[in-house]
Amino acid sequence: MTLRVALMTSGPVGGAGVVLDRLVRVSEVEIACLIVSETIVAKRSRKKMLQKIWKIGLLGALNGVRIRKWFGHDMRTDAREVAKAHDIPIITVPRVNCDETVAALRHHAPDLGISVGNSYIASRVFTVPREGFVNFHGELLPEYPGAQSVIWPIYFGRTQTGYTIHRIDRGIDTGAILYKRAVDIDFQPRLADTIRRTNDRVREQLPEAFAALLADWDAHAAAAQPQRAERHFTTPTFGQYLRIERNNKRLCRERRVRG
Repeated sequence: MTLRVALMTSGPVGGAGVVLDRLVRVSEVEIACLIVSETIVAKRSRKKMLQKIWKIGLLGALNGVRIRKWFGHDMRTDAREVAKAHDIPIITVPRVNCDETVAALRHHAPDLGISVGNSYIASRVFTVPREGFVNFHGELLPEYPGAQSVIWPIYFGRTQTGYTIHRIDRGIDTGAILYKRAVDIDFQPRLADTIRRTNDRVREQLPEAFAALLADWDAHAAAAQPQRAERHFTTPTFGQYLRIERNNKRLCRERRVRG
């Protein structure tokens, strides 16, 4: 049985492009449409911004801005070009959670929606496909829900990160787990290099992870594991960041001693 899939993204160049390029070659999958949001991320209210700064401190917030570029990527595959090459309908919407998105999903009637590079998706959107929506989280769940991968395992002195594909529900990274893999952290003397190189390892596996999930969708859906996260992670305070730096140097030395 063929699974009709809609891919939705707020950033068509990068992860969404490489995922779509892989999925068009999965025999069990039919791409119903590509939905591209013109708004990259939802605007955070001033109140929420102030609450976050209060939580992590001004130094933590300023440091968070500094390290944000460490989590970028160099992938240049454009999902729109892939869609054009394979005659896949492309629908541009002003934002993810709008009437146009709901209308596009109802018109193209996918069995499943895939979210790559979006912010929060409302229930009026993720409930339209028969099988709902799934999302890629660049960290292991339920251990590390929330923002900024790699750094939090290092904070706790661990040597593995990973990724999870989960169902989307009304929470943030709280939906049932469908596909999960651990990835060794590529420790380098500089924390920035550790993050970049490890994230590259994770992103390299992104297309094949989605392909494996969808090629055997019924089995993965039946085995989905509900989760209950104990805490939600965000940008570290400056004190937490210093601990991450120390742990990175220590774990890097230990890894090199072991060879």
